[in-house]
Amino acid sequence: MAAIGVDTQRYDEVRQAVSAGLTRYNDRFLPQDRDRHPLALSVRDEAGAVIGGLIGELRMDYLHVDLLWIDESQRGQGAGKRLIDLAEAEARRFGATHMHLSTWSFQAPDFYKAMGFVEFGRMKDHPAGFDSIFFVKAFT
Repeated sequence: MAAIGVDTQRYDEVRQAVSAGLTRYNDRFLPQDRDRHPLALSVRDEAGAVIGGLIGELRMDYLHVDLLWIDESQRGQGAGKRLIDLAEAEARRFGATHMHLSTWSFQAPDFYKAMGFVEFGRMKDHPAGFDSIFFVKAFT
């Protein structure tokens, strides 16, 4: 019987083996052209310091938005909308048809709804007292 155990001290080795095995399995079902393409968009002040940005990954026909942040001094001035619009334009250029992301209930769910995102999932009390909310936007 195979040995199962905690192997955190060899995290990189285990992660690489699991990723390679899952990729070999997935290759039988998914299109071969599914390279990952990073996307980084920034908002910079006059001195060139990053005061906001969006980090994502284009893969197959989706843009996954991993991080979006705007410095509090810039909020409410349209920088977030401009980032989402630019991310969508870049995703379309890549050939993507959707973008998706998650946020917490204390962050910006109303902003994402106003930007055309639709909630497709929610984990209540994650973290305690708040919800994790999952959004998707189809490009029209």
